[in-house]
Amino acid sequence: MAIAFSDYLLGQRGRDDAVGDLARDAARDPEWPKQRGLSFNRLRNYLIANHANQSAIDALERAWNEYAGINRGDRHLAGELEEAARQVVAAPTGPLYRHANGRS
Repeated sequence: MAIAFSDYLLGQRGRDDAVGDLARDAARDPEWPKQRGLSFNRLRNYLIANHANQSAIDALERAWNEYAGINRGDRHLAGELEEAARQVVAAPTGPLYRHANGRS
């Protein structure tokens, strides 16, 4: 399961760029929205309502796009794993797959 966007963002506090600045600001903000399932527009509106500058809004967009890219990769991998599981018909048996004690 993917992490919430705010958890992802807070994990970016060590970055030396605008996303890192936004992450540090969010970490200091006790009102920063942290719920799962927040939309980009909800977070953008939060920044606007709190008089954030355009750089912070741009950083939010960049972080959101990075986060979305990670989630797409997770969904792609999950789909590949499900497909691989469907293709497994049975566990191999026979002398090559027996344990040292003779049992399979």
